[in-house]
Amino acid sequence: MRRETFERYIETVHKLEEEGGRARTRDIAEVLEVKEASVTEMLWKLKRKGLVEYEPYRGAFLTDKGRTIAKRLMRRHRTLAEFLKLIGVDEKTADEDACKIEHVVDSKTVKKLRKFVEFAKGGPGKPKWLEHYRHFLKTGKHPRCERREGSK
Repeated sequence: MRRETFERYIETVHKLEEEGGRARTRDIAEVLEVKEASVTEMLWKLKRKGLVEYEPYRGAFLTDKGRTIAKRLMRRHRTLAEFLKLIGVDEKTADEDACKIEHVVDSKTVKKLRKFVEFAKGGPGKPKWLEHYRHFLKTGKHPRCERREGSK
């Protein structure tokens, strides 16, 4: 079972659970755009791994182990989306790209990105370098800067 595939199922079950209790096979299939038979097969695999409780015709819900994975995935997604928005990617694209990236990027990379996002957002006021970057995004030119001008 590919990591990306099972993670998408875990996320989907988690989202559906939050919306209305159990995640029904039909709803999972609709969200993931797969056949119900594929969902049933995957839910049995996830059950064997101890990640979901699944009862045919009643649906599935995450176990504590599955919920822990879902929370980790949500943090990864949030970190990636925040980073992408920080560098100027629009919110919709950042969210879509975070969905794609979160399943393949190494956890060490995500930790570094989280630290970077915290650093960029955590200082007093808006960081000057971030304002300069945003100016560069708009104009393609570095903004005039006292330090830059004095170092020529």
